[in-house]
Amino acid sequence: MDLITVSRRSGLDFDVRVRGHVVRTSLAGGEGGITPAELLAGSLGACVAMVLQDRCDRQGHGDGDVAVSLALELAEDPKRVGAIFADVDLPADVPEEEKERIRLLAGRCVIHETLARPPRVDIEVA
Repeated sequence: MDLITVSRRSGLDFDVRVRGHVVRTSLAGGEGGITPAELLAGSLGACVAMVLQDRCDRQGHGDGDVAVSLALELAEDPKRVGAIFADVDLPADVPEEEKERIRLLAGRCVIHETLARPPRVDIEVA
């Protein structure tokens, strides 16, 4: 995996960089960028969308694209993302009988699996 770097832009606004791409983040959100919690939910949505779009493409469902809309809920003590709600729109030609298999497949994307089984996180301070 490529190195991901996070550097301060100003105040509590930071840039996340990887392979020449930049995502602007801000603790306050708004014009400064997306919040880290929104970035986490967005990562889940992107992962689900990519996995499901690939399946729909391979199955020949071409009447529209996969889209994912997400909302998150913060929890306290400790402050964290307490819940993520995702609504998935599928191509119109996906048969009703396939939707449960697709829902199960969405739960097997890398980010969903990571959230279900949190990784070890080692933080070193130089």
